Amino acid sequence: MVSVAAISITTVIFGIGALLLASRARSRLSPGSLRKYIDNFSICLAFIVIFSVWQTIRSITNIEVSLSGFTGYPELIFLVFAYIGFVIASYRVSKISEEFGFKEEGKEIQRLVKKRE
Repeated sequence: MVSVAAISITTVIFGIGALLLASRARSRLSPGSLRKYIDNFSICLAFIVIFSVWQTIRSITNIEVSLSGFTGYPELIFLVFAYIGFVIASYRVSKISEEFGFKEEGKEIQRLVKKRE
């Protein structure tokens, strides 16, 4: 059976890989809304990776966590910042959809295509 530590380490490796891919994608984008979105996405991902590293260290060292002790706070803080980052990233996506969205134009194109048929 696969141990929790092995799964945790694998999760951290995938998270770091995702951060590297996001960094490569960011470097290829020109400044603008998509690049800002990748920035927000990377920040969220970084907090989740940090959370995963923290959980991995806890599982390897068998540290018990209670919310009354200090060891419980870092993981909560990482998750809170990740969710704040997701809210900001979601806001950026809504702005990108306004910038690049073609919903109204798409309806007009669809109407013209039906009219032509």
